[in-house]
Amino acid sequence: MSIIAVRFSLRWKVPVHVGEDALLTRTVRGPADALRHLKTFSYKSGHNYWRAHDLCQLALTGSVHSEMCRKPFIAACADEDAHRSQDD
Repeated sequence: MSIIAVRFSLRWKVPVHVGEDALLTRTVRGPADALRHLKTFSYKSGHNYWRAHDLCQLALTGSVHSEMCRKPFIAACADEDAHRSQDD
């Protein structure tokens, strides 16, 4: 049996502020927060979503540096906002 250490306490140097309708109501501080936020998306598809999802998981296990998933997470948030505004 092997144990995989998961580093839930990883933090980005600069947090990402997200929200709806220009109200930045949530602060995403690192990969674990980002994964939790990605789960709330109505549009769980597309390259940016899955890239952010996969890189956040890899960061939590120490396979990639945590900063590597920050920009893909921001791109996934932009995609979610775009799809949300199309639905309105």
